[in-house]
Amino acid sequence: MLARIHRMWWGDCMEPRPYFQPRPVPAWGAPLPPPAHAPMAPPQRGWHPPPITPFPGYQAPQPLPAYRVPPGRPVYPPPVGYGPRPRARGRSHTGLIIGGASFVLVAILMLGTVVVWSVHQDSGGRHPVRVTSTWQYSPTSTWISPKVTPPQPPPGPQPVYALGDNPLFRDREAGFTNAPCSTSTWPFDIPHAEAFYRDLLGCLDPEWKRLLDGLRLPWSSPGLVVAGSYVDSPCGGEDFSGGETAAFYCSANNTIYMSTVSMSPNRYGNHDGFYLAVYAHEYGHHVQELSGISSEEWNQRVAAGVDSPVGLELSRRSELQAQCFSGMFLGSRRGGTITQHELDLAWNDQYRGDGQRSKRDHGSNEHSAAWWRHGSLKNRLWECNTWLSDSSEVS
Repeated sequence: MLARIHRMWWGDCMEPRPYFQPRPVPAWGAPLPPPAHAPMAPPQRGWHPPPITPFPGYQAPQPLPAYRVPPGRPVYPPPVGYGPRPRARGRSHTGLIIGGASFVLVAILMLGTVVVWSVHQDSGGRHPVRVTSTWQYSPTSTWISPKVTPPQPPPGPQPVYALGDNPLFRDREAGFTNAPCSTSTWPFDIPHAEAFYRDLLGCLDPEWKRLLDGLRLPWSSPGLVVAGSYVDSPCGGEDFSGGETAAFYCSANNTIYMSTVSMSPNRYGNHDGFYLAVYAHEYGHHVQELSGISSEEWNQRVAAGVDSPVGLELSRRSELQAQCFSGMFLGSRRGGTITQHELDLAWNDQYRGDGQRSKRDHGSNEHSAAWWRHGSLKNRLWECNTWLSDSSEVS
């Protein structure tokens, strides 16, 4: 069934489409298909984000140990038994006095135990807590207050270390709403580029937060660094002047790195669509990291061999999925500075795969464009589940 679906969308991406095609619309918003199918442009020199090396997946927190419910009543020591009466040695009352004092001391200890138990039994209600009460005898009869271990709050959303069956793809109606997106400037230098990309972040953050919150997955906004020709990061340094890298995402600090050199206004001008497509692609890697996909992909890739055929295919599935997420976002924008013209420009700029490179870790130019367009047309997270696609669709 899945193969048939993908054969259907593959034809959709590679053939002209009518101006509008109706499709089911969820109650929360109407993600519409994009307007006219733009003709394919000649292949351009592709950009190649550096290999993403997420940290190995950490273990999910273990459930809290079950607390022991106190018994219904404290266990009292058995009464002291009477032994055979000792042989009388005169009429001394010393033994009687000592025995009486011992009895009084035992009674006090028992009374203290009952009081402590009663207080905590009544305050516990239907939510008992483990209570550690310590009596310490001293010449001044000091009582050490009981130590109460408060119940721990339930953990928040946690990443799920899975690929094709990740909760990110669980809801078949999960997609972006139709909303405008506007920028206040354009990235002709680093200060203006920072303002520009933060405007775009203000469009991406609410959409992804809504989706991940609804799927019970963690969300946080990514960091942003805008550089010129070179930048250092916890994932390593990157030279943007070489023409191979336009942008990248570093999972070590959850930050997107953009450049005014690789994404130069001298080449792209003040057209928001070009920049947003790349930025939304890197944001897609951030979502993969938050959801647990990146960690699982990297662990499987290391196990198979990072540059083995299996390892490289895993990398291509990850990159093509980020392409699909990027297309989803641009295809769902309605209004603002992301106009139909901007969408058309971005549509024709997605031949950003491996090209003639020998290392096949991003996918072919044709698949890079096809997956971006598929996301733009479908606007559903599950449609971007590259992990379940046939190998021929992620080559």
